[in-house]
Amino acid sequence: MTDSEIGESGALEVDAAEGADADAESLQALKERLTECEERADSHFDRLQRLQADFANYKKRTAKETVESIEYANESLILSILSVVDNLERALDSIQQNNDVDHIKKGIEMILRQFYDVLEKEEVVPIESVGEAFDPYLHETIVRVKCDSESGIIVEELQRGYRFKSKVIRPCMVKVAE
Repeated sequence: MTDSEIGESGALEVDAAEGADADAESLQALKERLTECEERADSHFDRLQRLQADFANYKKRTAKETVESIEYANESLILSILSVVDNLERALDSIQQNNDVDHIKKGIEMILRQFYDVLEKEEVVPIESVGEAFDPYLHETIVRVKCDSESGIIVEELQRGYRFKSKVIRPCMVKVAE
């Protein structure tokens, strides 16, 4: 071998050794990067699982709260009615002890006023009917009568109708002029 061939083969060996070191370093960097990415992926996956569990718990809790809300929605109304029931019981006791009709009538009127107050508080209002034109959305005709009133005018209310907020919950039962 000539000096030039030896020099070239030695340079090749050095270049190959340096290339192998560079490949090893590059491979090590890639392995570290892969490990780092796997750790981040695991961290994100754990976070996702916790969020899914939190959301499932949230859905269960809100469903339970909704059921409880529906079950106990009328609690305040019932408490208001119970105070009226208490007054009715007192009125019955009063009737047994006292036969003063005017006193009893006054007590019943007070209890009825208390019921009206409860209904008003709950946004239940009576529907006006007598003297009004018949409206099939508000009134239910029970009888048509011949009278001096204009045709289609309500002359008598047989049962009062009520609205709850904007909805008719019970139409008026009425007599209508022919």
